[in-house]
Amino acid sequence: MKGLPMQDRVAQRRALLLVAALEAFGTRGFHAVTVREICAGAGLTERYFYESFKSLEALFSALYLQLNGQLKQATLAALIAANTQSSASDSSGRIDVLAGAALRVLLEFIRDDPRRARVMLIDAISISHDVQQISGQITREYMELTRRFIDQLFPDAASRGVDLDLIASGLLGSNIHIATHWVREGLKTPFDVVLRNCLAIYQALGAYWPKLAASTMPDKPTPAA
Repeated sequence: MKGLPMQDRVAQRRALLLVAALEAFGTRGFHAVTVREICAGAGLTERYFYESFKSLEALFSALYLQLNGQLKQATLAALIAANTQSSASDSSGRIDVLAGAALRVLLEFIRDDPRRARVMLIDAISISHDVQQISGQITREYMELTRRFIDQLFPDAASRGVDLDLIASGLLGSNIHIATHWVREGLKTPFDVVLRNCLAIYQALGAYWPKLAASTMPDKPTPAA
């Protein structure tokens, strides 16, 4: 790092701490990790830890935001590519292509580095009120993304009285719970099986949608005698 401007040296040390944090938090869990362990993993002294982070919780929050930023960027890129591919498909085909693309990104993100799952799906909800608030905000952002996805597939939903926020919350919750279960079992279930079962929920929504929409339409007024 010698010869670099101070700002760049600080940024590099911060990056080293985040790499060490992923290894420590992702393998042992937040509550089993110390500042000394993080510094040893990064090859830095505690002085440089506090240069970038005021606490282990602040480091965890930064890592959590970094990982979610990476996942969201990959998800959006996959949806843009899939949207082009599915533009001529019917709603059922678009569900398979679009939902399949987004779900594949999520599951690959976890499978390719299970440490990410420990941080994002397990520890983030059990550390502190502040971290839970960050987690809640990220969940709301993903729920809005899911809502826009559903609205794109079924643009007449609102006019038919369907609550897209509730449906988006349910779909996102199913993704999170299935992914968390997969992580807790040590990724034993084959990837394609997990993906197929996640996608089945979206396919079921597409199959049931005409009936759901029809059942929520206001009754037509009875013609006057």
